[in-house]
Amino acid sequence: MGGALYDEIESALALGESRDLLSAPHLRVVALATAEDRLDKYLHAALDAIFQRGSADYLAIAARNNLGQWSTLAEAGRRHPLPTAALVAAVDAREPVLADGWITVATAGDLILAVRTTPQQASSLQTRVAMTAHLLGYGVGLIRERIARKARLKRLEQLLTIIESWQKTRDMHSLLTEMAEAAADLFGAERASIFLWDRPKKTLVGRPALGIEGGELRVPDDRGVVGHVVQTGEPRRVDELQQDEINRQVDQSLAFHTRNLLCVPLVGRRGRIFGAFELINKRVGNFTPEDEVGLTELASHASAALENTQETEKILASRNRLADAAAAEAELIGDCPAIATLRGTIRRVAESNLPVLVLGENGTGKEVVSQSIHFRSDRRAQPLVAVNCAAVPDTLLESELFGAEKGAFTGADSTRPGKFELADGGTLFLDEIGDLTLAGQSKLLRVLEDQLITRVGGTTEIQVDVRIIAATNRDLGELVRAKKFREDLFFRLHVVTIELPPLRERGGDIVTLANHFLHHFALKTGRHTPTLAEAAERRLLAHPWPGNVRELRNTMERVIFLHSDDVIQPESLQFHSLDAHDNTPMNIPLNDATAEFQRRYIQKHVDAAQGNISAAAEKIGMHRSNLYRKMKQLEMLDNSGSGEKFAEEN
Repeated sequence: MGGALYDEIESALALGESRDLLSAPHLRVVALATAEDRLDKYLHAALDAIFQRGSADYLAIAARNNLGQWSTLAEAGRRHPLPTAALVAAVDAREPVLADGWITVATAGDLILAVRTTPQQASSLQTRVAMTAHLLGYGVGLIRERIARKARLKRLEQLLTIIESWQKTRDMHSLLTEMAEAAADLFGAERASIFLWDRPKKTLVGRPALGIEGGELRVPDDRGVVGHVVQTGEPRRVDELQQDEINRQVDQSLAFHTRNLLCVPLVGRRGRIFGAFELINKRVGNFTPEDEVGLTELASHASAALENTQETEKILASRNRLADAAAAEAELIGDCPAIATLRGTIRRVAESNLPVLVLGENGTGKEVVSQSIHFRSDRRAQPLVAVNCAAVPDTLLESELFGAEKGAFTGADSTRPGKFELADGGTLFLDEIGDLTLAGQSKLLRVLEDQLITRVGGTTEIQVDVRIIAATNRDLGELVRAKKFREDLFFRLHVVTIELPPLRERGGDIVTLANHFLHHFALKTGRHTPTLAEAAERRLLAHPWPGNVRELRNTMERVIFLHSDDVIQPESLQFHSLDAHDNTPMNIPLNDATAEFQRRYIQKHVDAAQGNISAAAEKIGMHRSNLYRKMKQLEMLDNSGSGEKFAEEN
């Protein structure tokens, strides 16, 4: 089985040459684990690699289920019946077990490596098989750790979304349906039900019972697992070994077979149990202790929402924990001094409620900074609302921000709250603040000073609690001198200023970010993450990056989708030039050719202005609103006509 491998292991371990060991060709079992995220694929590939370099007749990875039955997860070579007794003996043995030409040894705890060879060779191969099992266990551990980390992050993100959605729902039937559907999806169950306890009638009413006609199920409160949970207040998990606990009368009436289930109590104010949250039939395997913890957490929020109490502190505390975890996973990428300093500034600024002005070219990550500040602040459990002032027409910008009363203008058919009201208690991110009208600037100044707004067409003052984070790529000082921006607002916003460096000044961060985006898009497409050749890295470092991080992100996305090589070469990196040759065809009518020229002409000015429509309009010699109308006429805007695709990132 590759004696050279074990000689190399022993000598490398003796000399402490672990880095050389891990890069050796024979250690494919470890190398494969760093490039594979699916355990079954890894086990098959690892056994194939071991078999190709070894002398065994047959190799297999076996696992035992809850019923004590053994199954083969992966194998290589000519198949042999597995030695059940030797597999069982290997579970508790610390050393390899020998049995009639078989060697069995535990790897990764619950998995057993079984090797078939001759009885004469078995004794001499014990040490080698043990080392192979150790390497396999290490690889399995790496993959399981990555899978668990991704699952935890996904669950955190889903919980934040679910809880926010529940807070917006007021209809009981809709809320119950949302809860059941969200839980079934989150934990991979076939069905879910929320049982509300009708104590006088000693009945549990399951609503909705997903997959059940009528959507409602009634059972006695002293029967089955659900009855046990509401009577004792303790969560309960049931699998194949505990089938006698399942209420089969319900299964029979519904023509349904319950394999496993998880049930936790719904606990209301003052600790009073008023129902239970149940999941039935996990699609893969059995419900785990982690599922129990997760459903218990979810049920606590469901209880608060169902009772419609004022105990919002519990919900906010949980959301804060989730937001903290999300913020910890969303650190700014890069190690250059400017970014390191920026991280410290964000941590300090997040602790205050001061307005923040974020400066930087388009694409440098101004919105990312606003998110980092928000999720590290005391407002992280409240909304973060973003508005691109340059993407909203002048005539609609004030109503977008401050809301509008019914009849305030043509099309105002009902009273509509603005972004300030929607962000109440949280943070409002005003992108391209330099494009805000003077009237809007006046209202914004009042909000900063008094926390009061007035809707367009209204007279009633509305109190709001909003933190302002503004951003721009323009010189506000120059706008003040040109009387296009209020001086008092400028100084009010200028209390805390954060300036983002352009990507071209971040040195090695360019390569770090490129590798990050390559990995991100590789995961989305299900392929291995390619590496950058040294020449490709040099080309990335030499490029001026006028579009900054956004341009780099788009470049790496293009590379992943258009090139399948494991190593990215310089020729795979295509940078778009603003001076590209005009390829307008000659075989189209004059009107179409004119329109095409206008599109290219406007697009070049917009690109040159890095997405700033106002700056582009000024260069062209048009008013911004006229430029928007022309772009809409030329079908250069999205369906809403907001123009957000020209300035959606900062």
